[in-house]
Amino acid sequence: MQKTKRIILFLDASRGFGRGMLSGVARYSALNGPWNFYRKPPAYLEKEQSNLEELQTWNPDGIICSIAQAEELTQLDVPIIGYDPGTYSGLIPCVASGHAEAGRLAAQHLLDLGHRAFAFCGFNTLNWSQERCRAFCTAIEEAGAKVHIYRGSAKNTAWSQDEPHIQEWIKSIPKPVGMFCVNDDRAASLIESCRILEYGVPEDISVIGVDDDEYICELQNPPLSSIRIASEQAGYDAAALLNQIIDGKEEMSSQRIIAHATGITPRQSTDVLMVKNTEVRKALRFIRENVNQPIRVSDVIAATALSHRTLNEHFHSELGCSIVKQLTRARIDYISRLLTDTDLRISEIAAAVGYEDDRHFSRYFKRATTLTPQAYRRKLTPP
Repeated sequence: MQKTKRIILFLDASRGFGRGMLSGVARYSALNGPWNFYRKPPAYLEKEQSNLEELQTWNPDGIICSIAQAEELTQLDVPIIGYDPGTYSGLIPCVASGHAEAGRLAAQHLLDLGHRAFAFCGFNTLNWSQERCRAFCTAIEEAGAKVHIYRGSAKNTAWSQDEPHIQEWIKSIPKPVGMFCVNDDRAASLIESCRILEYGVPEDISVIGVDDDEYICELQNPPLSSIRIASEQAGYDAAALLNQIIDGKEEMSSQRIIAHATGITPRQSTDVLMVKNTEVRKALRFIRENVNQPIRVSDVIAATALSHRTLNEHFHSELGCSIVKQLTRARIDYISRLLTDTDLRISEIAAAVGYEDDRHFSRYFKRATTLTPQAYRRKLTPP
């Protein structure tokens, strides 16, 4: 009977990368195990946190953990694989992200949107941040543009300390601008700074992050576009390599598993029409921020410093349509998302966008889409 392997699995489930790796390890175990796992005790059991003596008593066969934990856990003298190294030492097998791939993907995405000004916000002293920055800058420079880089302090300080300096930097760079943030955490904080400074995202600053952590990306206003990292496949590959080492079929040396950057999940933070006119960008930002309200063209005009006629002329020049058509398009897009992504009743959706009468709401939606709200939901929602 095959022995059940005992694996210490110290992965950070609070981060998207760690959750992906956990899923990959679980998939490998289901297909090739079974394995028993030792995980960190939950935070509410502070007095029962694991220690080396306890781990030794558990008699593990192998370990998957962060590089920061690896140095201590090597004392257990079992095969070990680290992940997410800031600096790849080459002493043990490691899982690392495709940093250069992420930088190139971000550059191509922002270039494809038509941006002519670009910026990067990361961490000065972290190697993986610098690698993403270099790849991004190289791709942008090859396209004939330059990147405004946030240099910041020599230390990786807390956002609360860094924020005043970043806000000054944001104010100094040209707009509109395509902004690549080194990860989703940095991007989320930057979006908040844009809100404080009253810059529109994506109208003034298009923002893209890395990791596609849905819990971070979907919580932002607007939701954050992000580069997907294949951490689940990396977790699977790490488990496969660990199994080979435990079985003596491979030596533990400097193997490197790459969690490749596989593509982009576009969300509203880069869903932008390249608009140079400041007043049109103000109007678009007002529409986006109030699309769930029964706003009228007069409200949009009041959010700018222009007359109805002048603003409408700028809309035609920049967007090829009138104010009312752009407003209708935005409201219909919002209603469509409510119909397909929520279980709200039609009457609830109608009320949410300012219609007291379901019939008037249905006529408004049908004029724009040729379908009633009910028919649209049936057509676009899987059974």
